[in-house]
Amino acid sequence: MHDVVVECPVRLTETNRDELRLLYADLRDHYARRDARDGTRTTLHFRWSGEVGGELFGATYADQRHVFGGSRPVLNSAHDSEELQETNRCLSA
Repeated sequence: MHDVVVECPVRLTETNRDELRLLYADLRDHYARRDARDGTRTTLHFRWSGEVGGELFGATYADQRHVFGGSRPVLNSAHDSEELQETNRCLSA
């Protein structure tokens, strides 16, 4: 089995959380099928733009944990990595 990383550029806004939940479920299902077929393990790397701060990112991060569970590795990064690192620290506390 070999590892594959897929970058997913995503813009986070106040109004697209429902769409993102649907996107997460679609990506989960697609890569579960593909990984089983190809013998791979795909990591999804979400590259965020838009408002990536605190509460808004915390909500979509919780959605990611709910949808993906332990089904696959998920990474999150932003154009302003300090902002995202601070958000991850808040979520981990």
